[in-house]
Amino acid sequence: MLRPRSCAQAFAVLALVFLSFPAGFARDDLPRIRWNDNDRPAGALSERVLTLRMEVVRGEWRYLGDDRPGVEVLAFREIGRDPENPGPLIRVPLGTEIRVTIANPLNVPLVVYGLAARRVADMDSLVVPAGEERETRFVADVEGTYFYWGTTTGSRLVFEAPDSRLFEDSQLGGALVIDPAGAPPTHDEIMIMSVWFERPPAGEELDWQTETMAINGRPWPLTERLEYELGDSVRWRIINLTDRVHPMHLHGFFFGVDALGDIQRANRLWPGERRLNATHLVGIGQTADISWHADRPGGWPFHCHISYHVVPNALPGDFADGAARDDALLHGVHSEDPHHHVVDGMGGLLIGVTVRAPAGYSHAVEPRLRLRLFVESDSLPGERRRFGFALGGENGEPPPGPVAWPGPTLVTWVGEPTGVKVINRLDEPTQVHWHGLEIDSYFDGVVGIGGYQGATTPAIMPGDSFEMRITPPRAGSYMYHTHFNDIRQQSAGLYGGFVVLPAGAEWNPETDRVVLLSTGSDPDMSPLLNGSLAPDPITLRAGTTYRFRFMNITLFNAQARIRLVRDGFPVFWRAVAKDGADLPRSQRRVDLADRVVSVGETMDFEFRPTEPGEYRLEARSFVGERFVEQKIDVVAETASASP
Repeated sequence: MLRPRSCAQAFAVLALVFLSFPAGFARDDLPRIRWNDNDRPAGALSERVLTLRMEVVRGEWRYLGDDRPGVEVLAFREIGRDPENPGPLIRVPLGTEIRVTIANPLNVPLVVYGLAARRVADMDSLVVPAGEERETRFVADVEGTYFYWGTTTGSRLVFEAPDSRLFEDSQLGGALVIDPAGAPPTHDEIMIMSVWFERPPAGEELDWQTETMAINGRPWPLTERLEYELGDSVRWRIINLTDRVHPMHLHGFFFGVDALGDIQRANRLWPGERRLNATHLVGIGQTADISWHADRPGGWPFHCHISYHVVPNALPGDFADGAARDDALLHGVHSEDPHHHVVDGMGGLLIGVTVRAPAGYSHAVEPRLRLRLFVESDSLPGERRRFGFALGGENGEPPPGPVAWPGPTLVTWVGEPTGVKVINRLDEPTQVHWHGLEIDSYFDGVVGIGGYQGATTPAIMPGDSFEMRITPPRAGSYMYHTHFNDIRQQSAGLYGGFVVLPAGAEWNPETDRVVLLSTGSDPDMSPLLNGSLAPDPITLRAGTTYRFRFMNITLFNAQARIRLVRDGFPVFWRAVAKDGADLPRSQRRVDLADRVVSVGETMDFEFRPTEPGEYRLEARSFVGERFVEQKIDVVAETASASP
């Protein structure tokens, strides 16, 4: 289980640690490694030939800013320039001959991958012996997004303790982009994700307390802030050079995945292969070209939806060990001003996006459907808290009794002006994100980013309330969950399903089944199915079509597999929607009921059992370990079925 990252409240009391520069920090005589936003191609391009001279150096990487200590890592630099993280951007038009020379002044060999001809079965490596240099030449013959990376330890990108590429050579990587013969596209951003750990002493296990994840050389809130005009078409190139997968989620918008690739391939998707996404899982060593339309103003985050990859950042010595860092997160990140929570309480793999609002812009929706959603706790301060959502009844108050997991499924209709008033009855601030919904930025629920000038999203303080307003433009399956102290509040119960039905449709929970996979608050943080480690059996009727709406809001199960089986073998179902958007007709296929649903994704399937019998709904890990299961009894068509 990967459980890293830090707590902002600890930094103030640890200020003296920074002055002492313990062994984990870099020497003063090392060159400074600069952050690289991949906005300047390296080398000299002349007559369709790019010439680039690079070398690998030891440097000081100040990933938390120039005013904070740095750590010693290896980095690439173009000869005559400062070392960079990521390494120099190689970007050329299609058909260019690329000539790269790499010098290695270190006392260990360097192996570089990715600087070779495209479309080969096994990518050639460039071996640069200690104290020598080597040259590689190849033609940029297939346009797309690629990358190169190096190692001095013989490690691979995939996590393999204790020899993983996580330490001093973990930042040795850069982008290689081959453009069409014309000019590069506008609003084109290249984002390289990397990870770093302080190397543990010989014989000791990896300690999660120093894990740092970065985009283009630094973590949030130091990542580049991207700004667009209303109506812009935006294109991003994402490269994952970490040792794990990342479900990348864009708030407020759907995006298209135009191309998928890796170090040697960049496969553009045919129209029939494309679909709308609110979250896309980027695999280890994979690339993804995505595009979206900035059709609503305001501030929006783009981030990994694994909660431990977007918590505040730490320096060596901030915590005694990974357990201490976990404990700080479970007690919550506190700052002097909760309305700045996204800056003080988040970090890692997050980019802030602003779509400029026109003068005098405001978002006015007068709801016809009004819901009251209460945020409550049934445990005492100081204990491992249990939180929950409860829907107000006819008298406006929630029903008595303990909190329930997950929160109630909220239902509305396309074109129905809807308001959800969130009433905070906790003794700490919170806020709710309406995941996947095409919503105004002010109501999106991210404190410190959401909104625009004159209307910024506030924290919901204890005893206060905040009304979300939306007129849903499309039917689909969505989620709502806390976006404040996620590790603490979300694992303790603040999540639920949100369903938008076609106008005039009837909500029938008997045939419309919301299945929410979440993380429990037990010490092992076990996955739960609809809030339970052992969910009660359900009964279905043969010959009836059911819609299963699967939602993964776990903290870290990015490759969770959902399976519907009979006698141990998957049955058949039909995929119909992803992230709240209907799939194209060509993708609405009948297939085996075995599908990865990543963190931050929703997926809808139609299932029509044809025979009575005992079925099981399973949630498994990516290696096949069964997390949790639910028994399903299918009865004959003429029999009565309990809900």
